[in-house]
Amino acid sequence: MQRRKLIAGLGALATGSAAAMGTGAFTSVEAERSVSVNTAGDANAYLKFSSDNDFVSNNNADELTIDLGGPSNSENGRGFNQNAASVIHEVFAITNQGEDDIELSLEYSGDGRVVSEVDNADLDWSEGVYFELADEENETLAPGQYTTVDVAVVEQNGNSVRGGTLTINADSI
Repeated sequence: MQRRKLIAGLGALATGSAAAMGTGAFTSVEAERSVSVNTAGDANAYLKFSSDNDFVSNNNADELTIDLGGPSNSENGRGFNQNAASVIHEVFAITNQGEDDIELSLEYSGDGRVVSEVDNADLDWSEGVYFELADEENETLAPGQYTTVDVAVVEQNGNSVRGGTLTINADSI
């Protein structure tokens, strides 16, 4: 019996010592590390935006700008028809140049919205700009895959349609 009491006493002593001294874990740490970030223009980024459409400009391969005000062209065209719904296919392309599959979504913060099919645009829609990922099956892109964005402009008052900001979200999956 004495031996058992001795072993139990040593076990209790060891447990108490470990509790008093700690287990080697820590409660908090503050450490500084340097961080470097490489950025690239739209043509060379992990999420590439590209276009050869007349409604898109690219300032030195750095950033695409969508200008649906329309460039004047050699045939004297200067914009979209008034009181009409106009559809433009493949305004720009989005390519996954990263290493992971991504899921794409669009958000628009102006008059109009993101829709599933711009080809259905008509004058029953509210005046504005409407965006669509051209191939709904390509909302998920593997590395090297791309999809395009189609646009509809609905104008009802004979005035310019107010623009906004298009946000492209790409989440790694």
